[in-house]
Amino acid sequence: MEIDQLRTFVGILEHGSFSRAAEAMHLTQSTVSFHLKALERATKTRLLDRNRGKVRLTASGRVLRRYASRILTLREEALAELRAEETGEAGQVNIAASTIPAEYLLPPILAAFRRGHPGVSVSIQISDSRRALAQLLEEACDLALVGARSADKSVVSVPFAEDEVILVGGAGNPFAPSGKLTGQGLKLVPLILREEGSGTRAAINKLLAQHGLTLGQPSGLIQTTGSTEAVKRYALEGLGLAFISRHAVVDELKSGKLEEVALPGTPVKRSFYLARLRSRTPPAAARALIDLIVE
Repeated sequence: MEIDQLRTFVGILEHGSFSRAAEAMHLTQSTVSFHLKALERATKTRLLDRNRGKVRLTASGRVLRRYASRILTLREEALAELRAEETGEAGQVNIAASTIPAEYLLPPILAAFRRGHPGVSVSIQISDSRRALAQLLEEACDLALVGARSADKSVVSVPFAEDEVILVGGAGNPFAPSGKLTGQGLKLVPLILREEGSGTRAAINKLLAQHGLTLGQPSGLIQTTGSTEAVKRYALEGLGLAFISRHAVVDELKSGKLEEVALPGTPVKRSFYLARLRSRTPPAAARALIDLIVE
């Protein structure tokens, strides 16, 4: 059974005769007859009885009429959804993102995207850069927004934003009262760091090594956490100095709740990357979002 044959069959029933169906469907009457005969051959049964130009369904025809209408409706629904998907009017975009892109860079981008694509659903999984890239490689998301470029050749990484990792402390903090700190002095103050695997941590690892700092130092000297917001809160509470993205503390620096501490080697400049799999074609909605992010 072919779609054109089913459409012609339903058309004959809707219009009551071969000639009126041919006129309404912009076909010749011979084409209508050909479609019906081909359908009867495919189903191996007679579907219509004809008498003096009128048509009447056989028992088999009544069975097929129910299915034919459903098949044609499903086809139209499928084509409509495909058109919506291909134009980016509908669908879903799955994003894996590290904390800074997810919490500070993505919100205004998504607001602009939603205005142009209100029918698209967006799912965001927030973790660190290492885990976000792992999700991408597992094909659990359409794209990843991370603070470190992937070394995997199957991943395309495009820079889309710049950042600085800076050292901050609470207003009037006792760890750097002059607003400056030497590399030697850094060893004597409690530090609040993101965990290994985060883009922020990767950006400052070389700096920490240059100043002779390692995680093997005395307990309590370096505190780790899995959340940029937690790092900021701990610094605000005076628990130590924090290495953190400038994007995350713009408001606190302006209000004076946090103060930037000058340290040789800071600020540490880095890029944020949009990563996608080289071998996978993103959905149309994801392609539209990718274009918006890269712009």
